[in-house]
Amino acid sequence: MNLLVKGAGFREGYAMIAGPGDGILKMLEFGRVGVVRGRPYEGDTGAREAVFDIIAGICRLEVAGGAAFDKVGGRADPFVAGPTLICLPPGTRYRFTALSATLDMAVSMTPADPGLPVALIGPNDIPENRAGAANWSRTIRPGTSVAPATRHLMMAETLVPPGNWTSYPPHKHDTENPPNESIYEEVYFYLFKPAGGYGFQRVYEPGDGPDRLNEIYVVEDGDAVAIPRGYHPLVAAAGYQLVYIWTLCGVNRVYGAWSDDPAHVWIRGAEAIMGQ
Repeated sequence: MNLLVKGAGFREGYAMIAGPGDGILKMLEFGRVGVVRGRPYEGDTGAREAVFDIIAGICRLEVAGGAAFDKVGGRADPFVAGPTLICLPPGTRYRFTALSATLDMAVSMTPADPGLPVALIGPNDIPENRAGAANWSRTIRPGTSVAPATRHLMMAETLVPPGNWTSYPPHKHDTENPPNESIYEEVYFYLFKPAGGYGFQRVYEPGDGPDRLNEIYVVEDGDAVAIPRGYHPLVAAAGYQLVYIWTLCGVNRVYGAWSDDPAHVWIRGAEAIMGQ
């Protein structure tokens, strides 16, 4: 099973990266949207909710039958500032107009019940937090994982220093065992600084069954990996900062409902000793 999708870089319009049509994911669709100044991008969420994460650029957002939002976003890249997330419920007709030369966005979508309002989550609305210690420390920008702006999508970012590990100790969320663990599909989307950087993504399951996942990918700028199940630790190469945009999608919506690999869970105790 190949979970890796190589990046095509910025391009105008919508490019699907992973979704139910690929035979790996069942609920979650993830893609990238490029908008050029002077050529607005329009769409309709239909029966799905959508969350747009502005990677770079600034825009005007117009929602049919609703308000318009000016000067949304504005960061030059994800390494200098946190994200602006635009949460659109089902049945929303929308229009993005780039106010910068280009507008680059990641987008997650999944079927959902209507009823929630349009919501904008800016970089200062939800505090960042630190996780891990030593060379597995990183900064988490929680986004919709802690904001009640969606039914099923938890979209956020993690900023990883050069050479550091993340999603560590390895964890999984592929078994329904509430409140400790719930089933969530996930996509990781990688951005490096400098852009020639790379990292290593592992996705694995315990045991030795014939269908066991045990994959390692070299991931580069603009790549993505779909994670239907299994543990999924990640490391950035020395010398290269990493930001990865991640989206969890499941029937339930409880951030932190995962379980650590028993072989490596001792690292949690080391974090307490070393200090985060």
